[in-house]
Amino acid sequence: MFANFTPPPFVTYAIPGFFVLIGIEVAIGAWKNRSFYRLNDSIADLSTGILSQLWGLFQKGIGLFAYFYIYEHFRIFEFALNNPWAWVLCIVGQDFCYYWSHRLAHEVNFLWAGHVIHHHSEEYNLVVALRQTGLGGLVSWIFYVPLALVGFHPWMYLGSGQINLIYQFWVHTKAVGKIGKVGEFLLSTPSHHRAHHAINPIYIDRNHGGIFIIWDRLFGTFQEETEPCVYGTVKPLRSFNPVYANVHYYWELIQQAAATKGLLNKLLVFIKRPGWVPPNGNEPARYLPIPEVKPESFVKYDPKPSAEVRSYTTAWFVGILLLSFAFLLFVAKFTLLSQTLFAVWVTLSLVSVNAMIEGKSWATTAEITRLIFGFLLLGYFGLGWTSYGIGITFLMMAGFHFYKRQANLPSRNASPSY
Repeated sequence: MFANFTPPPFVTYAIPGFFVLIGIEVAIGAWKNRSFYRLNDSIADLSTGILSQLWGLFQKGIGLFAYFYIYEHFRIFEFALNNPWAWVLCIVGQDFCYYWSHRLAHEVNFLWAGHVIHHHSEEYNLVVALRQTGLGGLVSWIFYVPLALVGFHPWMYLGSGQINLIYQFWVHTKAVGKIGKVGEFLLSTPSHHRAHHAINPIYIDRNHGGIFIIWDRLFGTFQEETEPCVYGTVKPLRSFNPVYANVHYYWELIQQAAATKGLLNKLLVFIKRPGWVPPNGNEPARYLPIPEVKPESFVKYDPKPSAEVRSYTTAWFVGILLLSFAFLLFVAKFTLLSQTLFAVWVTLSLVSVNAMIEGKSWATTAEITRLIFGFLLLGYFGLGWTSYGIGITFLMMAGFHFYKRQANLPSRNASPSY
């Protein structure tokens, strides 16, 4: 049964709609004379979203196999796929599980390592909704095991999960205020989720619901939006590198555990809340204070590439985005090796694009490496000599343009040293 299972593609089909709404949000910002977007930040956000979808191809089987096994052998009931009330119950149950998964992802260090990437952006717009983890899916499935035990079919479970994810897209905006007393009381809204993403001390670890805010009201994690929000993470990432964004917190935890004395304290590094500092000599364990922040004094990470570099990186990014979308639409037609090679090339490309935007010293090496790898992939996918020649010519022209313009790369803007 598992081998022949095809997951529902709701999110993939919703992607064009996402970009239509992004266009509307941009238009609203222009109409209100407000800027909701920065190009460099949006490219970084979408880069992590692309990697999330591609890397996720190699992780979904883990959680799906576990769900299938529990459903097949231990389910208590069985709900028919064509029963609309079963879908309603599954959507509500999915959101309840999501609340606890999301809440614990903010309260447990090793779970936060997989979720922190979603909060790195210092802007708040619909593109931020697409900023997702490429590694968190390895463990998040555990929280949805109760749905298998109750008896919701795997297709229903995955479908309701994607409905939950699609709903959450629209709450990532500053273009919508509050939606009325009933809506604000029951649903997770843009106002509630703005507070969730803010790093103001009053908002930390609040409003975890996906579709419904009622869970936060019931379990004491609700906070109304009452003061201007500042977005990002308490410890700023200050990088647009999508791979570094995915792995940096895991590495920080490993380093902290290695430097901590005592087996118990080493374990606590991974299960305590973010900001926990283990005991050191006569100093007891403590939590780092959350600093006060204000929008008018907060300095965002904002590298400013030259016009040539901006044009080059934007053009390449749009191409990578379109290629990735097409690949995901027809992913079932590709072998595992083809999927892996394509994912590697896209990963290299997105690292390179963002490195050029940031003006990294190693951007030239990264760009040349991924262009050469691109030549080889054209041959591997057997596009024919004509297509191969056109592709090589295009890539060589792109590489020459990059080489010619690399002197115009921006200087570093408080870039992290890693």
